[in-house]
Amino acid sequence: MLPPDLSAIAEDLQGDDQLLEAAELRQIALFEQLKKAPSFERFPGFTVLRHCRPGRVICEQGEPGATAFAILTSRDVLAIRQSQLDALKRLVAGEEVDHAEFERLDASLLRQLASEYEREIRDLELRCQQMEESEPDERRQLEQVAAAQLVVGLEPVMRPRGLKGWLRRIFGSKESRGAADGPAMIPVDGPSDIDASLKQAPLFEGELFGEMSCLNRSPRSATVVATRDCYLLEMVRNVLDTLHNDPQYKQKMDQVYRERVLEGHVRRLSLFAGLTDEEFAGLQPQIELVEFASGDVICEEGDESDCIYLIRSGVVKVVANAGTRLQESEINPRDWIDVYRDLAGEDEESPVVALWHESLGEDLRNELLQATEPDESLNRRLVEVLNDFIRTTGIPKSLGKSRLEIASLFEDVDFSDLLANLPESCQNWSELETRSCRRRLLELAFPGSVPRRDSSIGVRRNLAYLGRGESVGEMGVVLNEPRNATCVAYDHPDSGFHQRLPDSRTGAVPSRVELVRIPRGALTDLIGRSDKLRTAIDKIVADRQTDTQLQTRQLSLDPGSLKGQTPQFEQLGLIQGQKLMLVDLDRCTRCGSCVDACVAAHEDGNTRLYLDGPRYGNYLVPLTCRQCLDPVCMIGCPVGAINRGENGEIQIKNWCIGCRLCAEQCPYGSIQMNHLPTPVEPNEQQLAMLGEDSEIKKVHSRAVVCDMCSSLGDGGPSCVYACPHEAALRVRASDFFFDNLDQEGGVVTREVAS
Repeated sequence: MLPPDLSAIAEDLQGDDQLLEAAELRQIALFEQLKKAPSFERFPGFTVLRHCRPGRVICEQGEPGATAFAILTSRDVLAIRQSQLDALKRLVAGEEVDHAEFERLDASLLRQLASEYEREIRDLELRCQQMEESEPDERRQLEQVAAAQLVVGLEPVMRPRGLKGWLRRIFGSKESRGAADGPAMIPVDGPSDIDASLKQAPLFEGELFGEMSCLNRSPRSATVVATRDCYLLEMVRNVLDTLHNDPQYKQKMDQVYRERVLEGHVRRLSLFAGLTDEEFAGLQPQIELVEFASGDVICEEGDESDCIYLIRSGVVKVVANAGTRLQESEINPRDWIDVYRDLAGEDEESPVVALWHESLGEDLRNELLQATEPDESLNRRLVEVLNDFIRTTGIPKSLGKSRLEIASLFEDVDFSDLLANLPESCQNWSELETRSCRRRLLELAFPGSVPRRDSSIGVRRNLAYLGRGESVGEMGVVLNEPRNATCVAYDHPDSGFHQRLPDSRTGAVPSRVELVRIPRGALTDLIGRSDKLRTAIDKIVADRQTDTQLQTRQLSLDPGSLKGQTPQFEQLGLIQGQKLMLVDLDRCTRCGSCVDACVAAHEDGNTRLYLDGPRYGNYLVPLTCRQCLDPVCMIGCPVGAINRGENGEIQIKNWCIGCRLCAEQCPYGSIQMNHLPTPVEPNEQQLAMLGEDSEIKKVHSRAVVCDMCSSLGDGGPSCVYACPHEAALRVRASDFFFDNLDQEGGVVTREVAS
């Protein structure tokens, strides 16, 4: 793989900075402890050894983070230098050594460099000895090599404008200018939090920092400056990904993630902004990070409200009337004996009845047959077994492997309609889809005993799609009621336009939702002690209740009024769009000005916009980047060429090797492969780094994607501004399709991002 253009994502090589050989990289303790070290031969030039003298700025707060840094220990540097000195001596002696950088030096320079390394090795040996013989506190001081510091505040400050604001800034009191009731420690992407008063935190040998910015393509949270002579290994994301594949390292990083990022993220959420350090410290040990695969049920309507969830990453779909749990109250008290007999009876068995009896078990089945009057304990046990049957993962092969085979079990039109929009293979059904099917199977197999759920709860509808920083489940906790909606880990649809990969729920498009789980007991205790938290949660609950009432009222007036309620909305994955492009076909005259503007905006003369795609209502959804909430196109790039820009736009760098993975990962056909007029080949320096044993392939095409015209620097997409009829829109889907109701239940017109 060709080395990346480091100048595009990292600082150029300076002074004594070096590209290390694979053998030298293996000397570093970070890689020695892994079960399987990264294959450095596959990634030449993807790591850089930075020699940082006091005062050197390593990274700056606010800039996009595309790399991570490991501060090497003195022992690491000593091992590297000894390996390099050995290679230099063998070269001076006339032996052949596989070292691209040293092979370019003449004998005089080799001897000079060897002399420098010998002096440095002596200094490093003395330093290591001094550190090993020092007391712990003194050793810690010797290990400190850099500092993370805040140059500007992490949160934007709204300053009053005009004369009033100027007078306040000049004559305002110190208290008004410097008041700070926030936390004493500020979480950043580093091993330790920053002291809010000093706005600084020390960094020590052996520590890793910047990896969360590198993985999430988020801005650097602090500026890091070297405070003494030290060495850092700067890594491109590909190398960091190989580290995360190691089970031992992943376990270590999960702990770091929890301590450094998770708790810091929670601490800075608006919900907890008003907590004191003491209040948050009491909550901190009970915070849990949980993950759900796409399609998994996070919580179901009717479940106990045992916690709230804060969304760390991914998208959560909130659905009303989607619960499958059977409640005791659904069965008439006078009918329990008949229910016992029916569910345990010896009637002619269908495959569903046989499967149910297997779940019921002989002991409980005999107990039901022998019962002469209803028993509350027996009722609860029976309902528990029924719900266990409904919630069991998957559809057994004894019932069928495909949607059509399952539908054929019962001649029921409603059952066929329920299955009509599901994937053909039962293995690809989501957890909620499987539960809904299993509940309906029981209802059809025992029509007199298991009540029809759809007749008692109403039409299923999507209430919201929630993303990073938002919360779910607070209503049930605060009101002390069961869950009033079902929450599902949402993924890109399987039927996205021009999708070329198999069903995403099988893992072809890996996706997950990360949530912060806060138990009800811990939250209610804290609510009782914090008026600010109580006020914040009460507001969330009131807003959610208002939204639900508005949707219910609007649906009763016009069932088709809410744009985001149709199956097609889900199938097209529209909710993923943070800057979804729509073309109003009632306004569009097919002049092509938007495409012409796109071509003119890029030096390569290739368009990023194709006026082809599905229709949704009176809108065309063209093939172009929609800046997804969950950009699966970024997963797995072998050379780290696809990243997010400063404004969240997707960018593909010029070291793309044309492997097509990003284009195939995108469910919406938004990434195109453009043919290069002149194939790209490695230059002499790159060939030397790759080595003689490498297989060289020319790059004939590269991926291109809409970058929202970020390269122009004027803050907006050319396609929208070029449209003479205002038919082209860039919208945030969640606002455009859901936040469109006024207090009277009518649809209101909102401004859209353009």
